[in-house]
Amino acid sequence: MPNLFRKFVRGGGHASLHANGSGLGLYVAKEIIKAHNKEIYNLPEIVLKEQVSDDFLRFYKKVHYFVVIVAYNFKKEIVLIRDFNKNIGWEIPGSSVDKNENIEEAIHRISKKEIGLEIDEMEPVAIVKNFFTCGQKTILHTGIAFIASSRGNKMLKLPSNIKYIFTNKAEIKTAYQNEKIIGLAFEKIRSKKNELPKEEIENVKSKKIILAYKIHKYFIKLIGNASSRKIEKEIFKMVLGEPKSVLDVSCGDSDLINKLYKKYKLEICVGNDISWKTISLIKSKKHNAIFTNHNILNLPYKKIFDLVIFKNTLHHIDKKHQVKVIDNLKNISKQLIIIDIDDPCNSSILAKTWNRYYRYFLGDQGGCFLSFLNFKKLIAEKISNVKYKTGIIKTIKGSYFFASINNQN
Repeated sequence: MPNLFRKFVRGGGHASLHANGSGLGLYVAKEIIKAHNKEIYNLPEIVLKEQVSDDFLRFYKKVHYFVVIVAYNFKKEIVLIRDFNKNIGWEIPGSSVDKNENIEEAIHRISKKEIGLEIDEMEPVAIVKNFFTCGQKTILHTGIAFIASSRGNKMLKLPSNIKYIFTNKAEIKTAYQNEKIIGLAFEKIRSKKNELPKEEIENVKSKKIILAYKIHKYFIKLIGNASSRKIEKEIFKMVLGEPKSVLDVSCGDSDLINKLYKKYKLEICVGNDISWKTISLIKSKKHNAIFTNHNILNLPYKKIFDLVIFKNTLHHIDKKHQVKVIDNLKNISKQLIIIDIDDPCNSSILAKTWNRYYRYFLGDQGGCFLSFLNFKKLIAEKISNVKYKTGIIKTIKGSYFFASINNQN
């Protein structure tokens, strides 16, 4: 395969490529356009125009979509690859999106195959558009460049001619259009001020917790579903008007986002969670949502959503960050609905029992509970110049407080 294949499909790397893009379904194409367009992230575009051969043009009628991944470690150093048998400089891992594969699945596959690292907190940083022309014919080849937090520094064992480096030098010699992507990536990476809650992510992945969740799913969850249905019913009562764009900022494995989509025929429907493992559980169901994998302390969305839902997560946020998180969510929403469990210490014996079950059996990491009284004070003191209402939802698992904040002009 000519070097141009490497140049435009992948943005670099060493691994064998998948050229079966002719089977890309409408779902994948729509997801790329819908999930990562300027409306949600306001992404810059990197555009390249190239004269190519007729053979090359025919090939690219089959392969249209790709991703490149700038993985970085806790030192904010990025991973680059170089094949010293070729004089093309350092490259970013990447490849084409396979048949029936969505973008996030492609990113995880490519990362494991090419650099051997598990990644979290994937964030798009640029749309890459390559226009290939031969004679009077031009085709567009589109990709998304991502940054992603890597776990550890252990890499794949590779042939002696291929090397990896972790580097924080943006000016390092790179191949093709990688230089522009790396520049944008470093800007994003260096702006991140809050570390990932790695304990929570690792906890969800542990075999012990996976087994516990299976027991929970088939037995205990059936009891708790009554509480979930009651809370969802209250959420639907609070929704103002007919929203067309909704973000569930910590969706977990809840199907609420899909129910909102069906009721309101949403144009943009986004489910976000810090744990990709949790997202993958809900993605296995037939779903209409776009899923993202952002740390709630580093949300990169540029869109103002008609409705943002923030449920069962406030007690996972350190109290010194709780006000900031609520304020940030208010700034990207026309209506913000917050729901969280009232401090179990002030609740019934049954509520305390449920809390112990979640913490000690399911490994729930959240412990920064607020009482309803303190929550009301926080809202009253920090949420100004907007309409809001607060209240309590009584369930079998205890009391849940809520706030509906109307931020519409």
